[in-house]
Amino acid sequence: MSKCCITCGSDKLNRVRPYRTKTPHGKHLFDGQWLCECNECGLVQTIPAPSLQALSDYYAVDYRAGCCAGCDVSDSARFPKDNLFYYNRGQSIADLVKPFVTTDEPEILDIGAGWGHILYAMGERFPKARRTAIEFSQVCVKHLQGMGIEVYTDAADIVLPKIDRRFDVVVISHVFEHLLNPYEILKLVRERLAPDGVLYIEVPNIPRESLLKYPDHIWAPRFDEPHITFFSIDTLRDILERAGFTPKICDTAGPEYRYISGWRFNTPSLRWLAQEMMPKQLFALLRRQKITNAVRVQDREESFYQYGGFRIWLRTVSRPNDVNRPEE
Repeated sequence: MSKCCITCGSDKLNRVRPYRTKTPHGKHLFDGQWLCECNECGLVQTIPAPSLQALSDYYAVDYRAGCCAGCDVSDSARFPKDNLFYYNRGQSIADLVKPFVTTDEPEILDIGAGWGHILYAMGERFPKARRTAIEFSQVCVKHLQGMGIEVYTDAADIVLPKIDRRFDVVVISHVFEHLLNPYEILKLVRERLAPDGVLYIEVPNIPRESLLKYPDHIWAPRFDEPHITFFSIDTLRDILERAGFTPKICDTAGPEYRYISGWRFNTPSLRWLAQEMMPKQLFALLRRQKITNAVRVQDREESFYQYGGFRIWLRTVSRPNDVNRPEE
């Protein structure tokens, strides 16, 4: 297991704090790991990182089984508004990316497409687009194929070198922080991106100083599991530039962070504790009642479109840096 920076290769890494786990499998997978900051490029990363096989086993056992990916509220029969969190995210991303797309018939690739809410939103704006996904989950694969989306089920580092066409848009939304080799994936994406194409990446906004506090939001849990890298605006911009991209937008987005005190970190969150103790049928019933309207994501969630300040996500739109074009 490498103890060198996954971006710049430096072996000068400083410990920030121990890795925070949530599930029993996660405790085993990340046992003894630390979050470390690279002295050279500043990237915070998990050291030592788990093996690819161990990480794959984790996703098969705990990730979706524990509803970490929102599969408990995803329903293909009510798509795309089955999950208004994913629906709003897809709509806001498509609105951000659209002005940078230079063709009415773009080739679009979503790496880690999930249920396809982003590809759906892009299809609304570009009806003639050819949409492609890389996705492992079989239930998601079946749903994506039903939408007319071409799906690859191997890992991105296997699929990308085999594809014989270039993409006008590549999306990596809340996948990049899970990758063992994000820098290498960026270089592969650049090879498959059209000269005037755009790369969109979204990750949690986790600057070093916040790692020493306790971010706590309904969409930003206080646990590290199962992220491998932890990006700030500066480190996300740096890894993109090292891989040959020029970020056109790199900013925080979404709802504002909140912090909880240190003593509360080890105290169960009442919301999640109540949800875990509640029978799933009762929880599903309450989701549909008017009394819970106030805590639901709305059809149009304005905070998803807001930028600047200390917000919970980082959004970037980048171009390959070897193309001369007018300022956008």
